[in-house]
Amino acid sequence: MDNKALFTSLYAVCQQAVAELSGEPSEQYGDSAKRMIESMNLIEKHGRGLEPIVTGFTATYHHFDFDPLVPGNGYRSLVKVVRSCIFHIIYKGRYIISNCRSLFFRAPHNATEMEAYCNALCQLRALLYLAQRLLQDNNQGNLYYQEEGCLSQSFVQEYASMHKACFYGRCLGFQFSPSIRPFLQTVIIGLVSFGENYKKHKSAIGVAASSFFTSGKYVVDPELRGTEFERVIQNQDMQFWKSFWNLSETEFISGLASITSPPVRMNLTLSVPLRPSRSR
Repeated sequence: MDNKALFTSLYAVCQQAVAELSGEPSEQYGDSAKRMIESMNLIEKHGRGLEPIVTGFTATYHHFDFDPLVPGNGYRSLVKVVRSCIFHIIYKGRYIISNCRSLFFRAPHNATEMEAYCNALCQLRALLYLAQRLLQDNNQGNLYYQEEGCLSQSFVQEYASMHKACFYGRCLGFQFSPSIRPFLQTVIIGLVSFGENYKKHKSAIGVAASSFFTSGKYVVDPELRGTEFERVIQNQDMQFWKSFWNLSETEFISGLASITSPPVRMNLTLSVPLRPSRSR
C-alpha cells in the first residue's frame, strides 16, 4: 500500500470510528467512548501532519542507501516504523468500528489501546520532524552532520526530552513480526523487574529471585512497565547491564538449562587451515 492510500485509509477509519462512537455507544460507554473519540481525532490530526513529511522522505531516502542492491538507511527505517504504527491503528480502528456495539466489547481496554498508539504516533511525528531538520541542515547527500556545533547538541537534547515509555508498554514491538513480541515482552519485564531489585541484593541470583516475584505487576500494567523501562535505561550504570545480561552465565541458570533442555552435542568438527597473510 502506497503512502497516499495508507493515509486515506487512516483518515477514513478515524472518521468512521468517531461517527460510530458518537451514537448509542457514547451513552453506553460514557468516558471510555469519549476517550476513544478524542484519540481518533488526535490520530487524524497527527496523520495529516505526517503525510507530507513521509511523502518527502519517500522521495529522497533512496539517496542514502548503501547501494542500489541494499536499500537501507535510517530514514527508510523511520518511515517504515511510522507506517507500521499506522497499520496497527487502522487495524484497531476497524476492530472498534465492527465491535463497538457488541455485548462483549471492552471499551476501557480499547480506549487505553488507542491512547497508547496515539502517543506512539505523536512521538514518531516528533522524531520525523527531527529527522527532517537533520536532512535539511546537512549538506546535500550527507547522511551525518559533518561539523561540530549546535545541531548535534540540540538534536540529542530534543531526543532526550521525548517521552519514550509509550514504545515499551502496550505498543511494544509493533514494528516487528507478532511472533517476536512475546520474547520482547519477556525481556522487558525481566529487565524492569531486575532493575527494581538491583540495589536491594548483593548477588545477581538474589536479584533474579526477587525479580521473579515482583514481575507480575509489569505483566498486568503495560504503562508501568514502559515508565519503569525508560527510568532504567536512563539511570542505571554499566555494571547493571553486565549483571543483567550475564544472568544466563551463572551456575544456577546453566544447571537449570541442562535439566530442562537436552545437551548440545558436537556433530561435526570443522578445521580451517591457516594461510600466511601478504603484507603490502
